Amino acid sequence: DKYRELMGHLMTSSTENAPQNVAQQAAILEGQLAWLTYIVGAIVGGHSWSSSRIGDGEETLDASLSKRVLQLAQGIDYRLTNSNGVGKADPKLEVALLYYFQNFRRVYMFMWEQASGSSSMSTMGGMKLESVPSAKQKVYQSMFEHMGLGDHTVVANLIVTKIGKNLKFWPDEEDIVAKTLELLTDMAGGYSSSKLLLTLDTVKYLARHHTEDEFPFLTVSSNRHRTTFHAILTRLLLSPNGEEKLGLSFDEFMEPIVNSMVQMGALDSSQLRSEAARLPLIGVFRDLRGVAQSLHNRRTFGMLFDILEPRHTPLFAKVADLWYDQPDVMISLLRFMQEFCHNKANRVNFDQSSPNGILLFRATSDVVCAFGRKILTTGAPPNGGDLYKLKYKGMSIALSVLNSALGGNYVCFGVFALYNDPALDNALDISLQMALGIPLEHVIAFPKLSKSVFGFIEIMFKNHIKTTMALETNVFMQVMNAVHEGLQSSDATISAMCANSIDHLATFYFENSGKDKPEVHKLNNHLSAQPNLFTSLTATLFNLLLFGAPQNHWAVMRPMLSLVLASESSFTAYRDHLMSTQDAVNQNLLNEAFNKLLADVSRSLESANRDRFTQKLTAFRVSTRGFLTL
Repeated sequence: DKYRELMGHLMTSSTENAPQNVAQQAAILEGQLAWLTYIVGAIVGGHSWSSSRIGDGEETLDASLSKRVLQLAQGIDYRLTNSNGVGKADPKLEVALLYYFQNFRRVYMFMWEQASGSSSMSTMGGMKLESVPSAKQKVYQSMFEHMGLGDHTVVANLIVTKIGKNLKFWPDEEDIVAKTLELLTDMAGGYSSSKLLLTLDTVKYLARHHTEDEFPFLTVSSNRHRTTFHAILTRLLLSPNGEEKLGLSFDEFMEPIVNSMVQMGALDSSQLRSEAARLPLIGVFRDLRGVAQSLHNRRTFGMLFDILEPRHTPLFAKVADLWYDQPDVMISLLRFMQEFCHNKANRVNFDQSSPNGILLFRATSDVVCAFGRKILTTGAPPNGGDLYKLKYKGMSIALSVLNSALGGNYVCFGVFALYNDPALDNALDISLQMALGIPLEHVIAFPKLSKSVFGFIEIMFKNHIKTTMALETNVFMQVMNAVHEGLQSSDATISAMCANSIDHLATFYFENSGKDKPEVHKLNNHLSAQPNLFTSLTATLFNLLLFGAPQNHWAVMRPMLSLVLASESSFTAYRDHLMSTQDAVNQNLLNEAFNKLLADVSRSLESANRDRFTQKLTAFRVSTRGFLTL
């Protein structure tokens, strides 16, 4: 009552402009209300529906407390709306309300569909039977009856309206916007609550007006919230019957984004590189990334692809060419491309006669090549700038983009050579230059960069062995040196990527040695120039197995059989060297362990033989570690 009376005096004016005693009183009351709201949120969120029953009368207590918090939220919203955002409460109170809403959602929203009716009809033997509501349904119904604000739809609309007001009137409060979007994300992610959201007018308004004019928080360039915002709206729109319930098609939803791309595409190079274009470009790419994040099947992905290709994809490469040295623009573009190329849930799945997979890879190649060619010409940032942020981060994401495209299984790469299309060769060439253009110690120092670089190298050995073998010997050995270093990384993921690269190389050599193929001749030339390559790899793998960290054991075991079969002399040399370091007793034990390791192992790389050898390697490690001396 005190707070209501105080707000009545302030009306539409800002608390900051009120007399000092009034502002001080408002701050004290809002602090107390925030404290009480947190307590109510904790009480409401303390229930566990996994237990067999809820205590009698607990829903009545929840209803009484929730009614007061919801009325407080209504009062704050009323003042905020009538003052057009001037009459704001303390941000701490707003965050406390969001904490309450989150707990209320978790406890009382996940069964709102069942709570909407007290009973249901079922049919058995031609007779209609009315089922009795469950105990949980009774609790829900009792909760909303005692609250006295209306049914669950009214309460949901109140919460969502509050979400809309927060997004509209608190653009500069990072914490409020982040927690508001988190609440909306969780509501959209629930089965019952998402179906309920589609019926609310506020959600329909959000879907039709997702622009900077309506929601100023979208203009804040330092945050990533517009990606989350568009991901939520797209998820709701593309849910079952979403377009029908929201009265909005996907094409209509995309109109503001498409219009921005049309405007950007009409600019000449100097205009597109101007400061006036910076924020619009960042905004468009973040919006597109949010949309792409919520496309989980072939139909929905095809809808976005048809909008972008072929009209708007040339803009992406043009931006990469002009803005390559500006991390904020390039990261937003590359993050979108990374999401767009990612074949999650097999969503990038076009018809057999469709060229869309090739077109998507071409667009990806154009962006990566445009960025890569320019960024490779730049040196270290001046005045001791952040090297990772200004250069390596973009290169890392560009490699990840190409890794997604190369490993997406939606492109028949043989077509490019067949029809003399340079898109694949250009992308591989530029990406390899980026991967090798970064000093190896820098690659190892940055984990995300390491995963991008070694992930690309693994794909090169797995799917593009001809291109890899065709490299100049000094370049090939630079790649193998990087693989050798990465193999010894403490990060199991990086170690596994490098081990897989070695496995692909050794498998290729074992299966093709002696054949009259250009790539085999190339590999023989490389090995002639560096005859101890397999020897050093074999020694490193066995040393990691016997003396390395446990988390790397599984990774290093995979290439061992292919490497032993590809170069038996390397295995023999390591065996002799290890035995020479032991005394006579240990030599006998070690010789016996090696004999057991090789027993019943055939000269093939069939899965059964690989698995058998892997099991023997595990036993070999356990037995030898018991007596080996360093």
